[in-house]
Amino acid sequence: MYRTQQIRIKKGHRLYHYCDHITFLAKNLYNATNFHIRQIFTAFGEEKTLQPLQQEVFDLIEQHLPQMNAIKRKTVEKKREKELKKPMDQRKEIKDAMLFEYPSAQHKWPSYAFLDGLFKVSENEDYLALPGQVNQQVMKMVFQNWKSYFASLKDYQVNPHKYTGRPKLPKYAPKNGRKTCLFSNQVCKVKDDKYLKFPHTKERVNIGKLGLKGQLQQVRIIPTYGEYTVEVVIMKEEEKKLVELDEKHVMGIDLGVHCLATIVDNTGSSPVIMKGQTVKSINHQYYNKQRAHYYRVLRHGQGPKDGSFHSKRLQRLDQKRYFKLKDAFHKASYHNVQLALARKVSTIVIGANKGWKNKVRLRKQDKQHFQSLPHTMLIRMVEYKAEQYGIKVQRQEESYTSKASLVDMDELPIYEKGVPTNAVFSGRRVKRGLYRTKENTCIHADVNAAGNIIRKVVPNAFVEGIEGVVSRPLMLSIV
Repeated sequence: MYRTQQIRIKKGHRLYHYCDHITFLAKNLYNATNFHIRQIFTAFGEEKTLQPLQQEVFDLIEQHLPQMNAIKRKTVEKKREKELKKPMDQRKEIKDAMLFEYPSAQHKWPSYAFLDGLFKVSENEDYLALPGQVNQQVMKMVFQNWKSYFASLKDYQVNPHKYTGRPKLPKYAPKNGRKTCLFSNQVCKVKDDKYLKFPHTKERVNIGKLGLKGQLQQVRIIPTYGEYTVEVVIMKEEEKKLVELDEKHVMGIDLGVHCLATIVDNTGSSPVIMKGQTVKSINHQYYNKQRAHYYRVLRHGQGPKDGSFHSKRLQRLDQKRYFKLKDAFHKASYHNVQLALARKVSTIVIGANKGWKNKVRLRKQDKQHFQSLPHTMLIRMVEYKAEQYGIKVQRQEESYTSKASLVDMDELPIYEKGVPTNAVFSGRRVKRGLYRTKENTCIHADVNAAGNIIRKVVPNAFVEGIEGVVSRPLMLSIV
């Protein structure tokens, strides 16, 4: 089981300058890798003549390609010599080297191995500036972005309605920006079971206070609001905590703003609603108003494309909001999982649609609250906290859960864009927070939605009755 601990590196920390420098070098290599891929990929378009930058990259490849292939042949020869020293029955067949090919219209996508070999042979400054393996991890980040681009482009041609526009080529990082650095356990070591040592520096980080027991897997340095976060990933051989769960007990969670999380289960217990006032206060009364004020001061007298769009004050404001929301979501997710344990719930179903915050139909003020709340952060916290106890967490699309009647067990169709539904719903939402069923029974609207989210996954979840669901919800405040 993987566990991650975070260490904040502020400007006064002795490791700050190291983090700042190495993430800046990572940005340089990120852009250099992206530059070479873009020049090769775009060279085989409609224009037959190469642009100056494209010609520069192709000249570099032509110059070093023979040496790159010579290294591959030499590597194969060494492997064969090593096999010859073994007894006949233990020898393995070593295939001929797969030589690199010069880019062409048929092979216009450079592989990671090709570009990695090119940077080594050509002694690329950005590549050599970073420690070994760290530079390779940065390059892999770029290639992963390009693979995601091709996958999105392929899917876009089949399902264009899923996207807001045609996927674009991966962009360069800002000139003065920073990029995440990943260190494997081969280049980043733990000394004396207490100190974390990074390459190319004598400075160490004391991690003894964190109580990390396990095998170090990876260390990440992540730029965060003008500071840096060091994430230490540990592999712990810990068994799941033994708790008594009932396979028939299922919990559904409907996320929102006024009601941050509405929790319903099929155990016969009363629903629980976690109030969203604390989160709304952090997000709107504090953050949104402050940000609007400082942004207006920053942009006063500037043209649409002139001047700065961000400042240190705005950065500190973003950081403060992030930590406040993170604290509130940790508390909410903890109480959520503890409630599931108390009711012996084995499965938690959370309603979450893909692109659910795009073009959402809400009042202007509610829309601003909903879109800017990072509900995904809360979902992830519930997932990893529940995993410790063996509780399954499933994300489920929640189309028509607010319209269908839980009490009347209405059909729950799946929404498809452009495809009309013939479903008829027994009840309706009469006002905010109130749903009226076919028999004029009124229940909380979010409770109705949370119960229907359960039915999306387990249709027979309420076969024994819904006595607890129709009772008055318990209100829980997050402080």
